[in-house]
Amino acid sequence: MNVIRTMSCFEHQDFKGVIGRISNLQTIGEELDQNFKYNGMSYPITYPSVRRDPSVSDTYCDKSSSSVIVNDPYRWLEDPDSEETTQFVSEQSIISQDYLNRIPYRTKFFEHLKEVFNIPKFSCPSKQPNGKYYYFMNTGLQNQDVYYELDSLSKSTDQAQILIDPNKFSEDGTVAIQSVNFSHDGKIFCYSVSDAGSDWSTIYFMDVASRNKLDDIIIRTRFSSLHWTTDNRGIFYATYADALKNTTANSTKKENKTEEDKDETTNAVEPTTIEVTRIDTQEIYFHRLGTPRSSDICIARCIDDLNEHYFSVETSDDGQYLIASINKGTLRENKLWFLPLLKSSDSIVEQPNWTKLIDNMDFIYDFVTSQGDLLYLKTNTQAENFRIITINTKTKEIKEIISEDKNDLLEDITRVYEKYFLVRYLSHVKSVLYLYEMETGRQLRKFDLPIGNISVWGDQHESEIFIRLESFLSPTTIYTCDLAQSLDVSLTIFKRIEFEGVDLKALTTEQVFVDSNGLDSSNSVKVPMFLIHRKNLEKNGQNPTHIYVYGGFSIAMKPFFSIAALLWIHHFNGIFVLANVRGGAEYGEVWHKDGYKYKKKNTYCDLCACTEWLISNKYTQTEKVSITGGSNGGLTVAACANMRPDLFACVVIQVGVLDLYRYHKFTIGYYWCGEYGNPDIPEEFEWVKTISPLHNIPTNPTKYPAILVLTADHDDRVVPAHSFKYISQLQYQLGEIMNRLGRPLISRIDVRAGHGAGKPTIKRIEELSDIYSFVSYTLGAQWHD
Repeated sequence: MNVIRTMSCFEHQDFKGVIGRISNLQTIGEELDQNFKYNGMSYPITYPSVRRDPSVSDTYCDKSSSSVIVNDPYRWLEDPDSEETTQFVSEQSIISQDYLNRIPYRTKFFEHLKEVFNIPKFSCPSKQPNGKYYYFMNTGLQNQDVYYELDSLSKSTDQAQILIDPNKFSEDGTVAIQSVNFSHDGKIFCYSVSDAGSDWSTIYFMDVASRNKLDDIIIRTRFSSLHWTTDNRGIFYATYADALKNTTANSTKKENKTEEDKDETTNAVEPTTIEVTRIDTQEIYFHRLGTPRSSDICIARCIDDLNEHYFSVETSDDGQYLIASINKGTLRENKLWFLPLLKSSDSIVEQPNWTKLIDNMDFIYDFVTSQGDLLYLKTNTQAENFRIITINTKTKEIKEIISEDKNDLLEDITRVYEKYFLVRYLSHVKSVLYLYEMETGRQLRKFDLPIGNISVWGDQHESEIFIRLESFLSPTTIYTCDLAQSLDVSLTIFKRIEFEGVDLKALTTEQVFVDSNGLDSSNSVKVPMFLIHRKNLEKNGQNPTHIYVYGGFSIAMKPFFSIAALLWIHHFNGIFVLANVRGGAEYGEVWHKDGYKYKKKNTYCDLCACTEWLISNKYTQTEKVSITGGSNGGLTVAACANMRPDLFACVVIQVGVLDLYRYHKFTIGYYWCGEYGNPDIPEEFEWVKTISPLHNIPTNPTKYPAILVLTADHDDRVVPAHSFKYISQLQYQLGEIMNRLGRPLISRIDVRAGHGAGKPTIKRIEELSDIYSFVSYTLGAQWHD
């Protein structure tokens, strides 16, 4: 019985310090001062003089076999622990805090956001074999979501009991639950905990009935989904070679705790050091409860032909198989191997002899479930929009169960009530949910649900299902029904969140489709784009507009409820936009592959086309447009700022991938080579050299947007050096020009935070307040109470 909460392998404090030597600035005249005020900046910024080392460079080879020398004067900023980097962070933070403190409505926006953020938030519940229901819930302003247990659906959620409260793990709220899962009998609860947003985690076990923690503690795991064997004797987890070499003495002692030590605080993890070095060789282990870590069995190691690959393992619900999906980094095409388990973990041995059912990486094969000798798989073989097939593990015979829908994307499938499938499709970025018969593939029902983003919970041994839905103007609603009553039984509401922070009835959502030529003008595509704004919006070209974008790694950006975005619309009469550009998965792998590798510029062309559409249709103008994105989305908006600096007035870059020449040298960055290209390969160097934001800042632009770069000191996925080097180069190269244009170049560096997951609520509110205040100020937007 599985309920899994994981992070994908791929969603501020004041500092004290002394500003170093500063560069001379040109005298700013009265006329320019007026320009500063119009753009929200009434004074020039004196940027610190960041040391440049001219002796540091790398040599690359282009497709003509010519050597290309690339200077890297800020290489020293790749060391996050050095005194010089610490000083750099301090100086940058003084500048950003000084600028943000001058925004007149920053405090008002923060206070109002904190007020309206204080509403309950629920995850989709799961039901376990003990007959109880479990879900995450936040009362409103708790730093971390709390995991609850509810005896019966006839009871109110007010009567639920706390199973585990991560707010007790640390005083500052920066220690978070990363993943959870129950044993198949529901008696043991397993959860992983991370510190300061790190991707590294520690795994703990709890007896559900007594709430007592078990002796077993597994430190230094990474990207583990915590799948159990069906005999309930152990779990599979992921780590990396030599991971334990970085442990502290206190961390090691965790595996030898005395009984009196096992109170709530034992969930806390040791303070995380800032790790940025590349970590090679993923390893998958099986841990049997009651045995020491040193006895754990390694069942997979990514070496030799599997170098730079990534294993994901799970047990089939019937306990017959251990399924392994093997990917090259973040690419979705995969091998599919399996091990017969025969419902017993006794058969698990070191470096086992896997059966290689699919041993090439030509297509995607996602395991769904098994029945006897049949494995049910979601695949894009002969089906761009995916289909469901079975493969017989003995005869290798393939049979189609659910054929491809030529219009909609088959996105997710969940086995429920023994012989049925809940099947979720994506239809032009909107979720649609159906019930199918598992054996025949016959469609039995379409669920009547509002337009929005749907997630589901179901289990093959349970007849009850839960459906969670949200959209831009609708907070979470969770529905449930019991298919044992009838396959057509009506949905009832388990929980509906009421939001009264702004008048949602005064707002509306539009979806439009924008023509984008991209790199091939003969093959224009329609790019979906959502617009959220007031119903009485005037199309006068004067509306402040904030565009959110991602565009990468085959991840679809679907409708979501954003309290901060709605509050911004309310106070600034703004337009919030979601652009579904190529590189994502809104239309499957075809859409993804049209925006990766050598076609990556299509992503940026799509965003520019969407912006131009908004301008030509009188929603806004260039001086009123802000774009933002995080991680890969940070790369997207930074690249667009370089490509079309005339098109945007403000760019907000959150934990962005900004140095495409060296991204693969840090932590797990090499996993992304399939998305961006490997700069050490001549042909692929050609792909990255024209888009790497750090290396393509224009030399003497007449226009360039205001820039806010956000990063965190403990980000061990997209390391902070990306942001540190980028903002340094921006300030060095464009500092004086931007002062004349009246637009700032600042960075906001969070402490004891990582790539985003697990960030405490108060830190999120502070960050969102600063982002929307910066956007509004630089766009010259007017506050409305």
